Amino acid sequence: MENKVQPPPRLLLGATLLFWGAMTTHPIIGLMLALLVESANWMRFRWDFASKACSLAWRISILLVVAAGVLTWLDGSRYTALPRLMIWLPLLLLPVQFVQSFGLRNWIGLNSLSFFSELHRKRNLRLGRETSIIRFNFGNVFFVSAITAASLGYHAQHTIFFPGIVILSGWLIFSRVKIRAFALLFMILTGSIIGIAGQKGMNRLYQWVTNRSAQDGGYPSTDPTTNKTSIGSLGKIKQSSEMLWRIFPEPGVAPPRLLRIASYNRYKGINWKNRLPDPIPEDDTNFRELTTIELTDGETYYLMRENMSRKDLVKSLPTFRMRGASGSEEPLPLPGDASSLQDFELDGIEINPLGTVRIFPQRSIIEGSVRWNDRATPDDPPFSVEDLEIDDFEIEGINEVAEKLGLKELPTTMAKIARIRDFFSSEFEYTLYLTIQRARAKRTRPSEIETFLTTSKRGHCEYFATAATLLLRAADVPARYCVGFSVMERSTRSNTWIIRGTHGHAWTRVWDDNRQRWVDFDPTPPGWLVTETGEATSSQWLADAYQRFKEDFFLWRNRPANRLGATIVMWILGLSVFIFIGRRLWKSKLVVDTKKQIVYGNGERITTPLHALEKPALKILSPRQPGETLVSWLAKLKPHNVPLAILEEAVSIHQRLRFDPSPTEIDQVERLTVITGELRKRMIGSQGSQS
Repeated sequence: MENKVQPPPRLLLGATLLFWGAMTTHPIIGLMLALLVESANWMRFRWDFASKACSLAWRISILLVVAAGVLTWLDGSRYTALPRLMIWLPLLLLPVQFVQSFGLRNWIGLNSLSFFSELHRKRNLRLGRETSIIRFNFGNVFFVSAITAASLGYHAQHTIFFPGIVILSGWLIFSRVKIRAFALLFMILTGSIIGIAGQKGMNRLYQWVTNRSAQDGGYPSTDPTTNKTSIGSLGKIKQSSEMLWRIFPEPGVAPPRLLRIASYNRYKGINWKNRLPDPIPEDDTNFRELTTIELTDGETYYLMRENMSRKDLVKSLPTFRMRGASGSEEPLPLPGDASSLQDFELDGIEINPLGTVRIFPQRSIIEGSVRWNDRATPDDPPFSVEDLEIDDFEIEGINEVAEKLGLKELPTTMAKIARIRDFFSSEFEYTLYLTIQRARAKRTRPSEIETFLTTSKRGHCEYFATAATLLLRAADVPARYCVGFSVMERSTRSNTWIIRGTHGHAWTRVWDDNRQRWVDFDPTPPGWLVTETGEATSSQWLADAYQRFKEDFFLWRNRPANRLGATIVMWILGLSVFIFIGRRLWKSKLVVDTKKQIVYGNGERITTPLHALEKPALKILSPRQPGETLVSWLAKLKPHNVPLAILEEAVSIHQRLRFDPSPTEIDQVERLTVITGELRKRMIGSQGSQS
């Protein structure tokens, strides 16, 4: 038996596309798609799309999805590529929906969407075997894809989103299921609750994935105000070998050894946080915009310090270029003595009093120049209390170790740094395997840091940096805790330095009172470099090559000159394909006239007014069987108050109009139209008497 196919109700797809456009900030595209899809309700043009045409439309959509997927993947983070691609599903699936909307049938064979199923169907036809076809209306799939895409849009969190979903879903359900209003309302409310829960669940899953990507990519946290360390955790520290940044120093000039992501000055629990001297609101991170200076037209510099002038920009300082991916409000890895930045395409750039710089990039991959090795540093001078504070839980154990080392008796800051460095180098071991259990839950001594300093003497950089910062504070030296990357890997093929997740590092930033500036102090024993720069995997070169290609292609494509050329080429290709397909469709179009008949563009008839009886007859008769002709099916109307003479006359004219090669007589068409109207009235009357 032929499957009964139900298309979406009229105008529903258009309304859904308008809703999609509003949610995804593409209202003009949504309006254009809505007009195209719904124009089938009043346009006279149709096409006799066979299974081959459906397969071709599906392959075009798949090709569009693949091409858009590649561009989306190259355009940004792999963790956001799929949602960004799915937002464009209505546009990518438009070829198949066009075939559905403007075809003569209200269904598409499922085998048309599968290459192997289509081959199997053709094989059965050659062998004379019967083939079952699962028929469905693609408009239903298109509706679901548009709703899914809208839920991923920029405005999906707006209060209008769920009312829109409820209205559109209720519209579809009401058109399909004839139930009481209370039951329909209950179904819609239940679906809305499930939708709300699903959206919250997807948001949490997205946050979890992106947070995990940040952890795997480099340091455990990129929050400029709080850094959750791994102190007190057990097991091996895992870091990704993914290439994050590339550094291009000037020829013959070494790059900076440390690139800072963020600085912190308060250690409590196992977390480092920012603590500023002035009371500020909890959500205020006290960032300020970097000031800019233009030396010449278009040569804009972002100044790391507020009191800088043009003279600071003409000083001879080493410069390097950096290239990599960054998200909005992400801290930018920079040397602690960075002076100015140039060429970064940003919507904004800010710095806080501890020297942490965060950016608002215009694109997902950025490139720019950094001037560094300045005599002054961008951090604020030390705070009298906050940069010397030691938590009550740590102070006794830290003071005991500081006294044992005699730190307070040493005359200079550099001497104290040297004593701590010798202490760690001679008695401690760097390891990624953490064995110190967390003692903070009961707040009983010894603390994790005290255990590290006195008995374990094994840990990774977070232990060394935290311990060194607290020991220096115990010796009355202002110190801060820093996280970032160590620049240690140089490409053998060029003067390029690579920053990976495995290069994530922590160190101490110390105030040098003699020079009145902050200096970096890396207390981790040098052996850690050997541990972190182990043998690369056999596929590492391939991942690096892909990452380089992705970034280089993205930047090349977005340069103004290249972007214009690429746009022109894409428009030429798109218009050429559109014209080619448009001409083919125009030549093969059918002109629809529901009052009389449907003809090909060249005048060839394919239907007559008798076909208009099919819909009302379906309410009386069982559906047509596969292979059953319209004439033999309508013959079953004889027992249903339909005069045999009138029906036979209608069939006779119908057959003559369809198969007689002689010119059509207009009166015959008009006569069949009159007879069809009479038969329709009798069928309606028969249906009423049966009910």
